[in-house]
Amino acid sequence: MKKTIEANSKMSIFSYLKLIWDYRFFSHSLAIGEIKNKYAKTYTGIFLSLIQSLIGLAVYWLIFGIAIKIDTGNIPYPVFALPGIIIWQFFSYLVGTSSGALISSEHLIQKLYFPRINLTLAKVLPGLVDLAAGFILFVILFFIFGLTPNFGWFYIFPIILVLIISGLAVGLWTSILSLYIRDLSQIIIQITNFVIFITPVFYPGTIVPENFRFILYINPVAGIIEYSRAALFCTAIPDNGYLIGFAIVFILFISAIFIYKNLEKKITDLL
Repeated sequence: MKKTIEANSKMSIFSYLKLIWDYRFFSHSLAIGEIKNKYAKTYTGIFLSLIQSLIGLAVYWLIFGIAIKIDTGNIPYPVFALPGIIIWQFFSYLVGTSSGALISSEHLIQKLYFPRINLTLAKVLPGLVDLAAGFILFVILFFIFGLTPNFGWFYIFPIILVLIISGLAVGLWTSILSLYIRDLSQIIIQITNFVIFITPVFYPGTIVPENFRFILYINPVAGIIEYSRAALFCTAIPDNGYLIGFAIVFILFISAIFIYKNLEKKITDLL
């Protein structure tokens, strides 16, 4: 009979990462269950996420593309804005669902052993389904407006990896902090509703004055959106200032893994 190995603060980080990997099928099962629960009850299914993206795109197009006339160069505004919208939706989904992952799964935590961090990791796959649906919509609009794809599209894959790490970095920290601040998930919703306006979702980062550009630099999603547009539209590579935000989320991500490892035994008591 195989002995169950449980994480603890004395375990090495490599042993902890192996333990997380050993429970990957548990995370996969949770993710598949969430996807089925999200889409199985409606005939429109995944098209709901497309409708959400289209509604957001229409609103931004009306305000920023038609009324304010944001300059997007030779790129039609709907095609320019959509990558920012779907990237922001993925990030906000991952952070929002992760913040309450531990509390909402108290019944599982009380009955079963598994690395608690796997609850948050399970949120990635459902988010990627919506992200893929949004990208399909982008491709359709891309060709409707007569644009031509380029080899820069292959850079989207490492950019998505950075996006996942960014969402997990913030999500893992908020899930732990929510054990101490029970209303944190509601606070996170309000924060994300504000931060979207200081993120180049519906405008290019280049229009932000130099004196305020640091606000974008410390925002990892801003860099992800800017680099994704550079890859998709074959435009100039964003300046290196955006790497600051990437460094911040990398530190947050690594530190969150250590925090989870050290708090494994205490999480049940904190619920």
